[in-house]
Amino acid sequence: MTDKIRPFVFSCDAHVAEPPELFLNAMPAHLKHFAIHGEVQGDVRITRIGEQVILKINTNFHQHKTGEGDAAFNAQTNDGAPDRSCTDAGDNFVSDCAVDTKRKGARDLTLRLADMDRDAVDAELVFPSLGLMLPRIGDVEGQAEACRIYNDWVWDYTAAARERLIPAAMIPCIDFDAALAECQRVTEKGFAAFCLWEGLNNYNDPRWDPIFALAAEKGIPLVFHTGVGDINIRALKGPGGALFNYTRQMNDAVDVITQLVAGGVLDRNPGAHILFAEHSAGWLWGLAERMDEVYNGHAPSITPKLSRLPSQIVRDQVHCALQNDGNSSMAIRKGVGVDALLFATDYPHAEGTFPFSKQVVDKMMVDNPDVTQDELVAVLGGNAAKLFARANLKPAVAARCAEMQAA
Repeated sequence: MTDKIRPFVFSCDAHVAEPPELFLNAMPAHLKHFAIHGEVQGDVRITRIGEQVILKINTNFHQHKTGEGDAAFNAQTNDGAPDRSCTDAGDNFVSDCAVDTKRKGARDLTLRLADMDRDAVDAELVFPSLGLMLPRIGDVEGQAEACRIYNDWVWDYTAAARERLIPAAMIPCIDFDAALAECQRVTEKGFAAFCLWEGLNNYNDPRWDPIFALAAEKGIPLVFHTGVGDINIRALKGPGGALFNYTRQMNDAVDVITQLVAGGVLDRNPGAHILFAEHSAGWLWGLAERMDEVYNGHAPSITPKLSRLPSQIVRDQVHCALQNDGNSSMAIRKGVGVDALLFATDYPHAEGTFPFSKQVVDKMMVDNPDVTQDELVAVLGGNAAKLFARANLKPAVAARCAEMQAA
């Protein structure tokens, strides 16, 4: 995927960093005890809701990636110019030299766009950072108000670059009326994505139908980000805990999809689309086939009856992001279709692909020689352009097409 011929690239998982005091400053006085905020104590970053600690993480959590290469990349020669000793003839930093992996645009919009250009990414679906903890607010009014605060902030923050940054609206999900009201409000503002929670264990409930019907009518996909829900992200402690806990996050997506299919919510709202970010994708075909097996093999027990087989509902309405899992993910296009797959970088999180996204895609193509150019174009950005058609992506798509034609 060289820069001269690369297609439109859309990352359907990226993050913005809210001001640390956003919720503390904006929550009304009677709800201050539900304000999400963070602090650093020594080598530990602590996230709280009010005074309650909800997450602790080491500040050097991903230093194995972000700590490498910064000095070499930013070095200067004696005349003050950048040191290009680690570049090739095209002024590109070569892979066997130190590479700057520092995310400079986490909070600065101008630097963020520069990071996107550097990583060959044209547009991003963006989720919050502190706001990932919004589902942990267990009060209906508190959660709804905090979602409004974040949604209003991110809409204003991305205004200058909304043809490239597509914010997902955070929807309060512990009350159906509050959820529908916020969906309606952010639809009027112009949002192109609703973010729902995982771990609710109620996506078979017909009370979701008005929300999914609104999403279908307005062409707004419903998106799920791993760990965004009232779920135990550290289910296993002790030996193997980290490997187990991060791997099992795909199970949350399996639960949501299976509930939405089994309960008929997707079948009754065939125009609604759901997208899962940072759960990997290679398991989706197996899930679709397993649901078909159960639907047919246990037919006397199955209610409600569906108008389509579960695998067809998955093919028609379910999408997953691939990231560093290109081999298994690209293989499932044979079973659930290439439309099910979208690309993601998880910027600025270090477990993502920045600033090596081009290399990740190149390796995926080498490892999967049967992937056609049309399929690559669809996965890297074409599917996202269709899914987020309500967003203002046309300028970014047009700019990329013009560059391709010029090349």
